[in-house]
Amino acid sequence: MRSGSSPRWDSIFNMLLHDDTGTLRFNLYQCTQNSVNYQYVSSCEVKMKYGADDSIMFWAIGNESTILAKHAECGGEVEMVVPFEAAGSGELKVRLVLKEWQFGDDSPSHSSNFHASSSRQSLYSPSNLPYKTGRKIKITIVEGKDLVARDKSGKSAAYVKLQYGKESQRTKTAQNNSNPIWDQTVEFDEIADGEYLKIKCFSEDTFSDENIGTANVNLEGLVEGLMRDVWIPLEKVNSGELRMQIEVSAQNPASSSGSGWIEIAVIEGRDLVAADMRGTSDPYVRVQYGTKKKRTKVLYKTLNPKWNQTFDFPDDGSPLELHVKDHNALLPTSNIGDCVVEYQRLQPNEMADKWIPLEGVKKGEIHVQITRKLPLLDKKSSVDSDSPFTKAHHISKQMKRMILDLESVIDEGNSETLTSQLSELESLQDMQEEYMSQLETEQVLLLNKIKELGQEFFNSSPSPPQSQSSSMSKKYSAL
Repeated sequence: MRSGSSPRWDSIFNMLLHDDTGTLRFNLYQCTQNSVNYQYVSSCEVKMKYGADDSIMFWAIGNESTILAKHAECGGEVEMVVPFEAAGSGELKVRLVLKEWQFGDDSPSHSSNFHASSSRQSLYSPSNLPYKTGRKIKITIVEGKDLVARDKSGKSAAYVKLQYGKESQRTKTAQNNSNPIWDQTVEFDEIADGEYLKIKCFSEDTFSDENIGTANVNLEGLVEGLMRDVWIPLEKVNSGELRMQIEVSAQNPASSSGSGWIEIAVIEGRDLVAADMRGTSDPYVRVQYGTKKKRTKVLYKTLNPKWNQTFDFPDDGSPLELHVKDHNALLPTSNIGDCVVEYQRLQPNEMADKWIPLEGVKKGEIHVQITRKLPLLDKKSSVDSDSPFTKAHHISKQMKRMILDLESVIDEGNSETLTSQLSELESLQDMQEEYMSQLETEQVLLLNKIKELGQEFFNSSPSPPQSQSSSMSKKYSAL
């Protein structure tokens, strides 16, 4: 700004706070007229802390080493006037808003919107890992809001690129709109150990496309059957957010392993230790099978949680461990017990129902049902995998699992998820009735065929002597 000693910028920036504390530093520069060189003048900084009571504290050093402090609830705006460090450099007025948006429990992340200029390094993304969990991540890029406009009309033709591991996909281009609607879905194979989803938003141009914002999203901790609908702030730009719907689904483990699979149902816990000062915990279970990891949903304020969630792993003989954690959005996740689930001695396709005491803590048990499943042998699998009988059997299993999930959803009081799952359950019931009708039709056709074959066999047989004929008639009558 060239407005003398009292410039007004009114510039908005999105930045990310990747921990519960952080520092914003502002560097002031001066440019003399008709010069391209910027001379450093001074700097100031604002510190922030996300508190245990869900409040945010901002503070800075004022004149004569006094402390300037402001408190706000998450999402509330504060205004601060902070003096620059060098004497006679004046003051900087900033407005700050902290919004929680990140849904990865093990990597809390907060969006800080403030009126000033600064910069921030992108979130670290781990190196690409080759192991895939066997689950599918479905991501719907729904819409954008307040994207940076690159043409004089104030509009932008924008598209989004997504990279997950070594695979990348992009959306169609939404023409001439800073609030585009894509409503486009892409799928990725889930990668183990916390691989980040890298997002880049571009403004399409005739000569070269320009980056109008980036973001990294932690996909760890996604629960099957639950969709996450989030607004993601774009970094390194003045404004812009993307709305995404993210969900994960499991593939059939039998298709990826010819030797069978391990099925574990994490039913409930009882008498867990209290990890919070209020005398309760927010427990979830991390299921680890060798290098493969999955986790249950978080149940809040309880020492006797009921998860009722089932997980599958291709059977490779790895140790099966359960790690019970206390969820905490502000502090590091605390461990409230571990146990090892023994399954190697189980008979094939027989379920073991057991309560297992937790180790490393004074009390607590976990209720699990474990089955070492094996596919049917070829000589016994005369029924086609695509037959109505097989499909009806699979649907029955799906319906049983959904009923368990519905019980937990009813306990949580989540009406939106309940409506969705009831609709899906009704669809499965309709499909099952259709396959049962097909089975009845096939049964009638099979009986008619047997009668026809029997009649043909009887007609083609040579006529027996009279005495034998009488005996044969009696046998057929008995039949």
